[in-house]
Amino acid sequence: MKYIVSAIFVSLAFGLASAFNIQEPGANLKRSEDTCGSCGNPADALPFYRTFVAPQVDHCYTTNLEIVNGQFAAYRLQGVAGLVFATQEASTVPFYRLYNPTIFDSFYTTSATEKASALANGYVINTSDPVTYIYPTQICGSVPFYRLYSANETDNFYTTSESEMLEFIANEGYTYVEIAGYILPVSCPQCG
Repeated sequence: MKYIVSAIFVSLAFGLASAFNIQEPGANLKRSEDTCGSCGNPADALPFYRTFVAPQVDHCYTTNLEIVNGQFAAYRLQGVAGLVFATQEASTVPFYRLYNPTIFDSFYTTSATEKASALANGYVINTSDPVTYIYPTQICGSVPFYRLYSANETDNFYTTSESEMLEFIANEGYTYVEIAGYILPVSCPQCG
């Protein structure tokens, strides 16, 4: 009798879970084509390191720490801005990295028109880390990568943090330009 009551209870629990569409914890966190559309594999995403050099006031972003420790040794590592792809994945677009050595400014864009304009105005494509790939729209668990600009410092600054964006606008003299694209957050459980 004891086992029959247990069997009835278990059957009743499964029946109610099915009736109310209750899922196991984590069941909705699986990456699939029908929930995320055509997504890049988050396991292929790399940290997009944010660095900064004070004398020139330049924020630089890269997936390659060797660059930070070598070519950009003067730059101080500030953390990870988010996750990007080193190779093109489903639904991603190129995010070009350009640099202007005259005004010491790193600039990133998904726009071929902006890239051409920057090249015509003294920017060069950084050959050591020329391109990463990001989403052009907010899909697959991605978050906005805000672009700000300081005319006084000739610095492009990018962040996924809305509060940091507002802080830079209110206290650091930056203006909002646009959402440059969408990157994966450092912790992206819905991308798993």
